[in-house]
Amino acid sequence: MTTGYVGRLTSHEPVIDEARAALMAIFSFRSFRTRLLVFLLALMIPVLLGIYVFVNRENNQYTTDTINSYLELGADVFDFTREEHKNTLLTITSTMTRDWGFRNAFGTGDPYTIIDAADNILLRSLGGADMMLIASMDGEVIIDTKIQGFESLEGEWRELMDSAANDLNGIGDAIINVAGVPYQITVIPLFLPTPVAWIFGGFPLDKRFTDTVKQSIVSDVSIVEFVQDKGQEQTPADVNVIASTLSADDQVRLTAQLQRSGVTFSGTQRINLADGEYGTLMRPLYGEPGDSLQTVAVIQKSYNENFENLEAFQRVLLQFYLVVIGISLVVVVVLARSVTRPILDLAKRVKRIEEGDYGQSVEVSGRDEISQLAGSVNKMASGLAEKEKVRDLLGKVVSHEIAEELLSKTIELGGEEKVVSVLFADIKGFTTLCESAAPEAVLTLLNRYLSAITKVIEDNHGVLDKYTGDSVMALFGAPLTRENDAQNAVQAALDIQQCMVQLNKIHREEGLGLMEAGIGVHTGLVVAGNLGSQNRLNYTVIGDSVNLSARLEGLTRIYNTANIVSAACVQAAPEFIYRELDLVQVAGKSEPVRIYQVVGTRATITNQQQRELTAFADALASYRAQRWEEAIAKFEQLQLSLPESVRDDSLYSVYLERMTYLPNRNLSPDWDGVFAFNRK
Repeated sequence: MTTGYVGRLTSHEPVIDEARAALMAIFSFRSFRTRLLVFLLALMIPVLLGIYVFVNRENNQYTTDTINSYLELGADVFDFTREEHKNTLLTITSTMTRDWGFRNAFGTGDPYTIIDAADNILLRSLGGADMMLIASMDGEVIIDTKIQGFESLEGEWRELMDSAANDLNGIGDAIINVAGVPYQITVIPLFLPTPVAWIFGGFPLDKRFTDTVKQSIVSDVSIVEFVQDKGQEQTPADVNVIASTLSADDQVRLTAQLQRSGVTFSGTQRINLADGEYGTLMRPLYGEPGDSLQTVAVIQKSYNENFENLEAFQRVLLQFYLVVIGISLVVVVVLARSVTRPILDLAKRVKRIEEGDYGQSVEVSGRDEISQLAGSVNKMASGLAEKEKVRDLLGKVVSHEIAEELLSKTIELGGEEKVVSVLFADIKGFTTLCESAAPEAVLTLLNRYLSAITKVIEDNHGVLDKYTGDSVMALFGAPLTRENDAQNAVQAALDIQQCMVQLNKIHREEGLGLMEAGIGVHTGLVVAGNLGSQNRLNYTVIGDSVNLSARLEGLTRIYNTANIVSAACVQAAPEFIYRELDLVQVAGKSEPVRIYQVVGTRATITNQQQRELTAFADALASYRAQRWEEAIAKFEQLQLSLPESVRDDSLYSVYLERMTYLPNRNLSPDWDGVFAFNRK
């Protein structure tokens, strides 16, 4: 009998393996802690990146809007400054028309006297005007402090004079290019007391003016002239810088990048200068966009300061993000450890349960889901421990496969039909052995025999059904069915024979009695299932095939063979070498059964054995043909080939003994050779 149930936890292995795999997978490369960190990063990084992109875009837009507002403000200041200078010019020229000294000087008609009086007034204007020109009402130049080089007014000068003549206040102003420099010109009439002349005052829009404007707007200012034929593509040579607060190199860069075509005066251009990118806004001073000559004011504000602030903000934002991510990672690690540590303990506990250790429980404090899981694992371990005790006990009472059959299914009375190979093994002469040996020795022999036989049966995938004294009943094909059940049963019969040889060597050394086993094997239809009552069940097989197998085992004593198998078994396991023994009618059966002896496998049969098998088959044929003398001679020859000690208890002696009386029974010529046994 086996000493324990080696198939421990078989029915629970899929559940435990699944739980273990789930728990251990958490702590593999894709552990729960790692997955939580990855999930956090996958959640935070897109959000932070989105915020960063949004903030960066808004900051860039804010920077652009700020620069544009600075440029608009600078342009307004430029216009305001120019307007202030215009008002100053108007004040100066108005003063001249009312100044008594200038009026007297003009009345003299002497140009030099008039120029001296005009210069005196310009000096008193504290730089508000830079040039003075007086022309007669018909446009003849009387004096010109800048000596423009023309005697009468024409073109733009004439247009300005006509504009003032048509003005209700008699005032006109315009920007006129004087010797390549744009001048802001204002004109008013001189009354003595009627209009006698036009007084033109002006100041240049030169570097002194641009420097003055830059001090107010903290932006670079340039006066630029476009000289471009209509319909021609603009080139850097078409752009001239008249005055600018930029360096000479940046002025070159400005002329190379400043565009007039397709640009409105309200639109901002981006121009790269030596120290970075500048927002650029133009204001028209002279001419129209389509004219071949146009003068504009260019206001420029650097993006550098805003970019520096933006980069500083970006650095602070990135540092803040890193701090947030770092703190979050620390929090997640701490949180993950608080979760994974008890899960690791549970994983180790499940591992111990899988190994059969149900004793130590898992202690997890708290009332969360993990604590509930730990409690469930502890309860499962207790339940498995109790069930394991039942398994161990059941495994010692029945075969492992039968134990699994009982534990894995709902236990109900009844069964199912199956083709099963049934093996019976018994000790020949066991009763005589018991009478001649001490009870302790008999028990030792019996336990050793049953343990060895049981191991042989299980090694050949058989199922031990029951022990009946010295008899063993084994099943091949129930409760589990295999394709080679009959082959396993026949091989088990041969292994039992070999096992008996080994046991007798041990018994001979110990001075104990020798044993010989008789084995019967039959393959046929049986009913396999639980028999008994609702309170006590026994898994076994019943049917005529079981009875026949038992009868065959009993016939081994009559035929003096170690084993007897049925023709059905021979047909189901043709891989072995058999010797046909007889055609018999066993007790309780009406149909004859052809019986065989398993001699061995094809690889183990010797030439001597093969010759003996052929001689026996020939003798058996003579016997069945009622050629008695011939049959007797052949069986006697076979008997003489045996050692003298076993001749009287051999298979051949059985047939020789029969032929002492069968010839006298007047058997019919069609006698089938069936030998009937009336006793079990």
